[in-house]
Amino acid sequence: MDTARLEGLGLQVREDVAGIEAVLDLESSPLVNPVTKAFIAEVTFQVMGDRLIPISPAAVVGLAPILVGALSDVADIEALLSDAFNEHIFHVQRRSAELQVLGLTPRVDQDTLELSTEVVEGDLTVLLAADRLGNFRIARAQREKGGEVSGGAGHTLELSEFRERAALTGYLAALLGEPASRPQPSPTGAGLVRFSDIVEKFGVESLVPPRSSLELLAQLQVEGRPYRFAAARVAGRTFRGLLAGAQGKVWAGRFELDEFPGIARMVAALLKVRPEAVRLVGPDAPQE
Repeated sequence: MDTARLEGLGLQVREDVAGIEAVLDLESSPLVNPVTKAFIAEVTFQVMGDRLIPISPAAVVGLAPILVGALSDVADIEALLSDAFNEHIFHVQRRSAELQVLGLTPRVDQDTLELSTEVVEGDLTVLLAADRLGNFRIARAQREKGGEVSGGAGHTLELSEFRERAALTGYLAALLGEPASRPQPSPTGAGLVRFSDIVEKFGVESLVPPRSSLELLAQLQVEGRPYRFAAARVAGRTFRGLLAGAQGKVWAGRFELDEFPGIARMVAALLKVRPEAVRLVGPDAPQE
């Protein structure tokens, strides 16, 4: 990028061994940190080709890059930066409200303005963090005994699909292979509910109301390897499914109940094995 072009847009340009940086003076129309109420009067960009990438202060890091080619003056940069910053604040507020509905505590870092929350299930603690567009990912997962969960970080999820906290914790536990999240049967089987029990007691003609939640967890063995299949109702006859193995998530997505071929056939198709190789096992089966 021609430095003269950047200076012509009203940016202060400096160049060193790390590359070209451009500084935008916002004294006349500063951004406001909604947590500290402090003004952000200057923003530094890294110049990468024809893009301006915000790198300082921490509150703007991660905002969408600004394309220089469509700019005519510094006011365009200020407007685009302000729009991106305000959109981020909107997503923080929106996602914070969703977390509170689920009974989770939203945390906003006063410097980075990153939204995060901790989800605890058994001895599993999962730190969820949102990006600038409100998309959540697993930032860290660890067990009280055993330390950090290998391969746990990086998985993404859509928070709005979880109507109850139990659905979210169940999904995370299945995704990360947390054994403590599964019902632990007593010698008499107290607390353990199978679908066969429901059918036997309530009959096959009983209905699940259209807006009620419905979740299931199935444990599988495929060619000697353990897997978990979890499904939760989104709405009507639409479900959200997850297949997880010892190394974490294998597949996640939505499906319609009328098109669902059954757990064994779906897992076989996902893992590219014969349906006969998929064996459903009880929740009290030993885990490898």
